[in-house]
Amino acid sequence: MSTIRDIARLAGVSVSTASLALNDDRRVREETRRRVLAAAGTLDYHPMRAARSLSSGRTWSIHLLDPALGENMSSGFFTRFLRGLHDVARDGGYTLTLTVPEDEAESRAVLKRLIAERWSDGVVLMNPTEHDGALGDVVAAGFPHVLVGRSPVAGVSTIDNDNVRVAFDATASLLEAGRRAPLLLNGPRDRTFTQDRARGYLDACAAFGVFDAPVAYVDGLADATMRALAAHREAGRPLDALVTVSDPQAVVAMRALQEDGLRIPGDVAIIGMNNDDVTQFTNPRLSSVELNAYDLGRGAIETLLERIANGAGDAQRRIVPHTLVSRESCP
Repeated sequence: MSTIRDIARLAGVSVSTASLALNDDRRVREETRRRVLAAAGTLDYHPMRAARSLSSGRTWSIHLLDPALGENMSSGFFTRFLRGLHDVARDGGYTLTLTVPEDEAESRAVLKRLIAERWSDGVVLMNPTEHDGALGDVVAAGFPHVLVGRSPVAGVSTIDNDNVRVAFDATASLLEAGRRAPLLLNGPRDRTFTQDRARGYLDACAAFGVFDAPVAYVDGLADATMRALAAHREAGRPLDALVTVSDPQAVVAMRALQEDGLRIPGDVAIIGMNNDDVTQFTNPRLSSVELNAYDLGRGAIETLLERIANGAGDAQRRIVPHTLVSRESCP
């Protein structure tokens, strides 16, 4: 295994100059830096991460922390989002790690240790609730962070879709086709993104003169979705349009309605969100909202690396655009 002394010897420089060149120190002349890098390439040199951390004062690790991660790991949205995180982290020389906490309390405890013990140089947070104490912790500590979602706490840097508009556009696509008995199958009530999507849905209904616009908050997936849908129908409520907060939720609802003999979209038009791969294999194929999860992941790490490099600074907010993807489940 080659060492930095071998590189210095081959490049004809001192060990300290070789070290500075490998760490891209501006005090090293460009010609010398190139000679050192060429020597490192020839010798297939790979610095020990521990040594790199000591010399730079960084861990070269970024942590992903999400109390709802276990619910989403199988979704196409999360796969694409994680790919975006990974690609930018890798290109910046960072390793991406993650924790799957049981709940928000455990998530906050992990974050406190991460900050106190400097497990990583920064953290990506996801799925906040309106009372998420972890957000105040990162702000108070001045710890580099980015939140994927809307923050109920001031001073938090975020990247997100415009979830109010996401739900407005999805709902409007059904109401424009003449549907007048909608239902929103939403996520847990205390998540900020579900609050925003409820608002967008209700705004769209009001814009089209539909004032009976029920919202069902679902905590879970298959069983909870089926119970919420059954409760709505058993109460005798009309239903000709269904907006769901995710595509897996839409697939469950579609199956339940079809088993009851309803036609889609003839009797009930359905639109999901996330544009997961599963949308191509339902019958009929599912309309959805493309949230550009890969771009969310890339943007999250880009924002975080900027904060790591330049210090906390003012909170940033980035919005990733969305698009409607129309398929056969909508008229």
